[in-house]
Amino acid sequence: MLTLEFKWYRDSKGYRLIPAKPIRVRPGQSLLDVPVADIQPARIVLKGGALQPYRPLEIERLFERFIDMCDSDEGVLKFVEKYGPLTHQGLREGGDIVPEMTWQAEEMSQAMRGQIAAMPLSKLNATIVTDHRGMRLKVSPACLLDALWLQLAQAKSVSNFRECPQCARSFITGRGGSRRADARFCSVECKTKYFSLKRSQRNA
Repeated sequence: MLTLEFKWYRDSKGYRLIPAKPIRVRPGQSLLDVPVADIQPARIVLKGGALQPYRPLEIERLFERFIDMCDSDEGVLKFVEKYGPLTHQGLREGGDIVPEMTWQAEEMSQAMRGQIAAMPLSKLNATIVTDHRGMRLKVSPACLLDALWLQLAQAKSVSNFRECPQCARSFITGRGGSRRADARFCSVECKTKYFSLKRSQRNA
């Protein structure tokens, strides 16, 4: 049996988005010639309040919210404001790199569809625990991003994932999911839209 144990932190004063610095290319200069120091992507940085601890993995399917929200700079900011930064760098002044987070969200979305082979994680702390429930493996991820990947992996090990024919979003069915085992659509809204469109096409 595997147990995920994880405590994370949120800035009590919130976060702000620092937009990407425009890259200036001189006439005749290639983008590849731009110094690395001049490339400054958008970042989400803390405002310097007290760090408040909480346990994000107590939120069911938090990885789905990450996938749904983190498709833009503003989406990453909203996620971090609600659930905290995604990396240890985000807990410091350097902040989370936004393009890295949107890329991770896209990779996670593909992983839900079985389109990714592996994703390296940071260092994990693993402990064998024996108590009244028997013997189990307790794993503590290093940061929120790793915790989301582990939560997804754990969900896939006990649940079924399907792709909604209307919006193409992956969703969990059966045990541990938000829809019953035989569900074809991720929501009632998508089911209604799908069959409404089918009727419109037949009547056209």
